This record gives sequence, C-alpha cells and structure tokens, in this order.
Amino acid sequence: MRKYLLSTSALASVALLSTAAIADVTITGEAEFDYSQKDHTIAASDGNIMTNVQEVHINFTNKTDSGLTISATNQFNTQSGASDDVSFSVEGGFGRLVFGSTDGVAGGYEMNPLGLLQEEDAGQLNGNTGAAAAADTTASISTSTGGGETNGSSKVSYHLPAIGGLTAGVSMSTEGSLAGTDDTTQFGMKYALNAGAAAVTLGYSTKSKEVEDAVDQDTTSMGITVVHGNISISAADGSYTAADEDRSTQSAAISYTLANGLTVGYGTVQSEDDLDVGEEYTANHYEASYSVASGLTAVVNVSDFDYKVNTNNHENGATGVNMNGTTTSLTLKAAF
Repeated sequence: MRKYLLSTSALASVALLSTAAIADVTITGEAEFDYSQKDHTIAASDGNIMTNVQEVHINFTNKTDSGLTISATNQFNTQSGASDDVSFSVEGGFGRLVFGSTDGVAGGYEMNPLGLLQEEDAGQLNGNTGAAAAADTTASISTSTGGGETNGSSKVSYHLPAIGGLTAGVSMSTEGSLAGTDDTTQFGMKYALNAGAAAVTLGYSTKSKEVEDAVDQDTTSMGITVVHGNISISAADGSYTAADEDRSTQSAAISYTLANGLTVGYGTVQSEDDLDVGEEYTANHYEASYSVASGLTAVVNVSDFDYKVNTNNHENGATGVNMNGTTTSLTLKAAF
C-alpha cells in the first residue's frame, strides 16, 4: 500500500511539473589570461604581471501564456565567488522592466568609443606608494567618456519599446541606503539610422546622484558611431561635475577588420578638470586582435598615458608628481 501511495505521489508530481512553466536555461562562460609589461614612472607600478579572470553566466528565460517574456541573469566570478550581474526582467508590448544589480541605462545608452577596443589600459594614476597609498584616492580625472556605470547597487530600469530607430530608458536606484540622500536617476537614448551604406548610431546618457549637503554628482555622455563595411569609427564627449570637480573629456576610436579576420584598432582620450588647474590626462591605445579558433581570441594591446598634476591637486596626495607610462599586454580570451 505504501509503495502504491509513493508511486501515485510521484505521478502526481510529474503531472504538476508538466503543467508548470519550465524555463529555457543556458549556461555560458568566459575566461581571460593576461600578461602585461608595465613601464611606469612610479617604481611600485613598474614591472610585469599576470592576471586571470573567469566567469560563469546562467540565464533563464520563460514565455508566459499572456505573451510576457520573463528572464533572469546570473553572472559570477568563479575566482572570487562574487556576483557580477544578478537581475531579472519582464518584457512585453509595453517595453522592458529590469530589476536587480545590473547596469542602468547610463551604461547601456552611453557612447564610449573605447568600446571598439577590447583590452585598453588606462594606466595607474595613484602617485603615492607604501603607507601613503592608503590615504591617497584615485586620481580625480576621467579616463573615458563613459558614465562610469557599475552594477553594484540594486536598481529598477524601464526601456521603452523601439520606435523606428529610437530606443530610450530610465533607471532609478537608492544605492542601497535608507537615508534617501544618495538616490540616483539615469536617462539614456539612442537613435540608429542608415546613411547610404553606413549604419549610424547617435547616443546620449545622463546620470545624477544626490549628495547630502554637497553638490550632486552629474555625468553626461553623447557621441556618434559609424559602421561602414569592416570599418567602425566613434567619437564622444563627456562631462562630470561634483564637489570640487568639473571634468570634460573627449575620446575617439577606429577599428578595421581585415579579410583574414585580423582586427586592428586605435583609440585616444583627453580629459581635464577645470577646478584643478593643471590636471590633465591623455592616453593612446593601439590594438590588434585575431580569432585563433571559434571561441578563442588573442589580443595584443599597447597603451600609453600621460597624467599631469601639480601640488594643488589633492587627488594625487601632496606629491604633485607628473606620471606617465606604457603597458604592453597579450591577452587570451576564451568563450564557452
């Protein structure tokens, strides 16, 4: 009798599962190994280094009877065990809603020409070493025209349905605080059109974070990307304002894919802070990438930078040391 009850219970469970929504599951991964030679004016940042990064991506997708598409994204760094992107979305005729720790619309709609490259190195801009380095902050300068969006905080985003070539969205976040003084709002839009044989994309994004009893942190990015056959060209302008910060940044990049699959690219960035007189940053990035086999790519990158400061630039401690350097790297990228 007991065996009969167990059997009928198992059959009932299978029947319930057959009527429940079963999601499509995909598991992918990526790994990178990098060897870099760093030539830097600061001795602590000069030398050779090897690094390795590996991630696993687990994605779920389910289509409801009402026509909604529900998806979940889970990305994990298998070395540290830390999550990189954990979110879920609901999509339908109304557009798409995204909830969780993932990039907001400033990261999705911004124009960052360095995205045409794969492994550029902005350079080490911290001038102090040893015990002094603990009190030294990152240089107060921008190394790209992107909004600096990170996916560390939980947020909600809404993306409008595409209207012709126009896409747009808005994001809101409390940055994980109950105080309500660091609420962040983001807005972004892109417009894609064809100009003859060229595909043109215009983009704009803005991000504003409230700061209690201080100046809000505002970031903007606008630019254009043109793709014609195997050549891509992009240029953008960005700005960042905050307490004691008024940065303006311009960047441009170009990439070209040869018939043999080799892609060569070049990118450049220039940034200055008008409130810290004399603080300027310039960088040039040269790159070649080649698909060795399906899912395996080799990338060679040479990046040089020049960071100028003076003794009034508190972001570089009291040293006021101008810095420059060159990083040459070989990266192997595998996708699974």
